[in-house]
Amino acid sequence: MLLMVSSCKQNNTKPAPDSRLQTFPRDSSLLDKDSADSLYLTNADIRELQAQRQQRKKEGLLAIPDDKIALENTIETKTITLTEDEYVLDYTYPYLDPSRHPSFKTFNDYMQESYLNTEQTINEILEDKELLCDTLNIQRFRDKRIIDFKVFSTANNLLSVLLYKENYYSGMIHSAYMFDCLNFDIEKNEFIYFNDFFVEGAQQEVLTMINSTIDQEITSGEMYYDCWELSKEDFMAYRDNFVVDGDHISFYFDDCVICPSYTGTYAVAIPVTKMLHLIKEYQKPILL
Repeated sequence: MLLMVSSCKQNNTKPAPDSRLQTFPRDSSLLDKDSADSLYLTNADIRELQAQRQQRKKEGLLAIPDDKIALENTIETKTITLTEDEYVLDYTYPYLDPSRHPSFKTFNDYMQESYLNTEQTINEILEDKELLCDTLNIQRFRDKRIIDFKVFSTANNLLSVLLYKENYYSGMIHSAYMFDCLNFDIEKNEFIYFNDFFVEGAQQEVLTMINSTIDQEITSGEMYYDCWELSKEDFMAYRDNFVVDGDHISFYFDDCVICPSYTGTYAVAIPVTKMLHLIKEYQKPILL
């Protein structure tokens, strides 16, 4: 989970929203300075509205269809649960059956090393304050991290895995989502990153596509006004965070990168057809 690149400047007929779009219409009572209702919103009212919108945003993410069921003979869903006084870890993650293909061991080893190190996660939860973009100055109690995943595949041995991590900090107004995307070429036994997939010099054009999509959706009212364009620095940090999702390439961003945690979107999806000229020739067959 998303956004489609389209222009409505020359056409008064508004296109139907893409089913992957994680956005919601503006609330006129909050935005219209002449609305009587807007004069009586308390802080509690605003927080309740934000909580409702964040819930719809999360539900949209969870509802994104993937290929998990189709791949159930290849990908096993495993879990880790760890509960202590100060934190809870609740992990659901993919495990590829090594008997199905020798390269699956490479994927599993990477998952174990990079994402299933519970000691490292505990240290992050207890010490890392940089994630707290919606904090309150209150005492911290039990924190929680939930990890789950979606998986997408192509007929030519590309696995795209979206790992989404939900963090509950007692000092936050809202929970916060973080994302990691893994693209794995089964036949070549290797992970694919932005520079492996896109031609040299594609960064600026991809960034422009992403921001054009965000700008058009903000203008059309499909996204809350308090989202913003992706900065070049954040693009460079998140450029590997993409999945090939059917006929789209979807770029995922943590909360507070392009939208606050309580509204907006987690991702921007661009049709593969619009990006073909930016994809390396030898990578194009795996998109089929």
